[in-house]
Amino acid sequence: ERETEVRLLLLACLSREHLLLLGPPGTAKSELGRRLAGLCGGAFFERLLTRFTTPEELFGPLSLAALEQDRYVRITRGYLPTADVAFLDEIFKANSAILNTLLTLLNERKFDNGDARAAVP
Repeated sequence: ERETEVRLLLLACLSREHLLLLGPPGTAKSELGRRLAGLCGGAFFERLLTRFTTPEELFGPLSLAALEQDRYVRITRGYLPTADVAFLDEIFKANSAILNTLLTLLNERKFDNGDARAAVP
C-alpha cells in the first residue's frame, strides 16, 4: 500500500538525500525508516520532537571527562550524529535551538562537537 513512499525512500537513499514524509498518524512513516535501516544494516535513530526536546536527547550527553579538561564535547555514539538512518517525528514542533543545530547537520552533513567538526553519515 506504500508503493510511492517506498520508491521515494529508495530514491533518497540511493541519491544520499533526505526525505520529508508528511501524513496523519498511523501511516507507517516510522516503520519505513526502521525497515530501511534493517535492510542496509545501518544504525537507526528515532525521536519524537517537542518544544521541550533538549540537545542531549538528539546529539548525546556532554562528556564529563572532557568538561574536567575544559572542553565542551558530546558523546555522540548511539545518537543522531552517528546514525545511518534517522526518523525525527514532529520535526516542526522542535525549538529553535534544535532546528538551528539540525541545519548544519542536514545541509552539510557535519556536526560541530566542541572545537571539531565531524562528518555525519
